[in-house]
Amino acid sequence: MVLLRASEWISVAAFAGFTLLGWRRGLDRIRQAKIAAIAIGAIVITIFSALILPRLVSTSAASATRDWIPCLLLLLFYSQAGQFVTRADRDAETRLERLDQRWVAPCLVWSASHAIGLWVFTCLELAYFSYYPIIPLAVGALYWSGEQRHADFFWTVVLLAAYASCGMLAFVQTRPPRMIGEKWTAQLPHSKMRAFNLWILRHGSVQANTCPSAHVAIATAFALALLEIGPAWMGLGFLAVAVGIALGAVSGRYHYGADAILGFVLAALALFSSVALAAWGMIS
Repeated sequence: MVLLRASEWISVAAFAGFTLLGWRRGLDRIRQAKIAAIAIGAIVITIFSALILPRLVSTSAASATRDWIPCLLLLLFYSQAGQFVTRADRDAETRLERLDQRWVAPCLVWSASHAIGLWVFTCLELAYFSYYPIIPLAVGALYWSGEQRHADFFWTVVLLAAYASCGMLAFVQTRPPRMIGEKWTAQLPHSKMRAFNLWILRHGSVQANTCPSAHVAIATAFALALLEIGPAWMGLGFLAVAVGIALGAVSGRYHYGADAILGFVLAALALFSSVALAAWGMIS
């Protein structure tokens, strides 16, 4: 009898693996303790909801709880990965910035020079903000479409993309482009929506850049998972939102252009890996 879902095994492995990595990296004791505490909490929650909760509540209630628990795990793993951030790789930042100066800057500066520039940038800021509600909305869409029996596949796709993108913080550490003093961004318009997004990031982020972009990778993974198991129109709708998040991430200088592109690639790889696992009978 399989006691844990494939997505739950992935979570246990990710949190435990990064705890071991924290010890091997020789981080200070406080960071190591935080990494271990987050891992213990995440693993306990996962195992409790899978093995103990079904004995305490109805099968349907236990199953629904397991379907929603990964929403919390996304936040916990991001926090755990953030403990690895100790310094910025200035060489990597320079390479990423040069690419944006060549390909991204002309488009954004041109857009800002037109009358509708403020409107366009405000819409993109709103699109970037949509990442936060898209997480519960995607799970809700899974239920609304009546495909909750595929929750394990759904979360396998998303968690592979999420853990891989956030996990890169342990290996590639760069500052978001908005924090490196790009001179050309002074020409870009600001709005109240941007101020709100910056407020959220000041209070809720680890102040480091995920490459690939976790926002883009996770949002796209939700869309691709729904495309695979649900109505096509629903998956396409979420994919359109994911594209908007990517454009907003780059235009708002929350991410480099390469981060967004790699986020799409990572989500696609997560989908292909999940399909392979399902074909091998490893996803319930």
